[in-house]
Amino acid sequence: MKKLIVLILAAFVALPALAKPVHFMISEDVSYDDNIYLTNKDTQDSVISSTRVGAQYKTNIPGSGLKLTADGMVGYNAYTENASKNNYWDGLAHLDLANDNLKLGDKFIFTSDPINNADTERAKRLENTGYLSWQSSTEKTFGVGINLSDIYNHYMDDAWEDLNRNRFNAGAQLNYNVSPKTKFFLEYMFSDITYDDYTTNNSRSDMFALGVNGQLTPTVTGTAKATYSMRRYNHDLSGAKNYADLVGYYAELVWKPTRNDKVRLSGERRLEETIYGPNRYYVDTNVSLYAGHKFWDKWTASVTLAYDNMAYPKGDQRKDDYYSVRPELDYQFKDWLSAGVWYNFTTRHSTISDVKYDRNRGGVFVRAMF
Repeated sequence: MKKLIVLILAAFVALPALAKPVHFMISEDVSYDDNIYLTNKDTQDSVISSTRVGAQYKTNIPGSGLKLTADGMVGYNAYTENASKNNYWDGLAHLDLANDNLKLGDKFIFTSDPINNADTERAKRLENTGYLSWQSSTEKTFGVGINLSDIYNHYMDDAWEDLNRNRFNAGAQLNYNVSPKTKFFLEYMFSDITYDDYTTNNSRSDMFALGVNGQLTPTVTGTAKATYSMRRYNHDLSGAKNYADLVGYYAELVWKPTRNDKVRLSGERRLEETIYGPNRYYVDTNVSLYAGHKFWDKWTASVTLAYDNMAYPKGDQRKDDYYSVRPELDYQFKDWLSAGVWYNFTTRHSTISDVKYDRNRGGVFVRAMF
């Protein structure tokens, strides 16, 4: 499916009739990190320079009602501490073809952020996501939808190669359209997870959800749903069960009480893959709250609070808790030019004493889009 999506979108990009101006982005972030190796003793600090350049192309497909978007970005992160070990590149490429009922695209990223933070916050990997979603017209009371995606993760370092895996998702929705902007839905999703090498963790799962999406109130938009997941593992693992289930949730809600105020609440409770001891998975419960206020037309003050709990069911029954707070102050010089200052504090508590740590980061940035 990934190859088909890429070929279709590349064909659209090649059409001469779609030639339009491209918008560019460049940013520079200089920060200080007092614990770059995330340890609770013998900590090492560093100044970090993060430079990113990117471009975005948008156009309408004549006579189709479809919009084509192409994004690309590349960044370089330079450390004053042991540059040969810590410096790294990152980047992304994204193609998306969409209208009110259809989304088709592919997103490729190269990053040092791992797929989860169970063991580290630095692990170079490639991720490619192909996706297709469609829903019937929202003008009728009842409607249907389909969702397909294929996600492949490949870690560049041998130490993490057991995490290389592919996840294929296929699902359907039954929608009750309260209005063209709001719907209640029943959802079913089938997932197949296949590891390149660590095939003991290969699994299939079914997820059922009940939720609401769209314009929830005059000032609140987003998605909220309750979920129930059932996962079956294909192979035996000593000390572990071949079945797991979980009642979870997903939320992404935005409240805009005034033109200058914005509050965003997001969170999820789900089964997340792991290879820690006899555990095939852990239960990840996270929530994030952002609040921002714009004042004097040019300034925006904001704060983000986040909590993440990871609970492992087997072995030593490890539990990790992350808490973080990030205040930020931005200034909009022009429509295309902004700058800001930020600070981030993170603390990790765990039943495993060796992985506990505190971390302070802070920096300034400038960003231009033209």
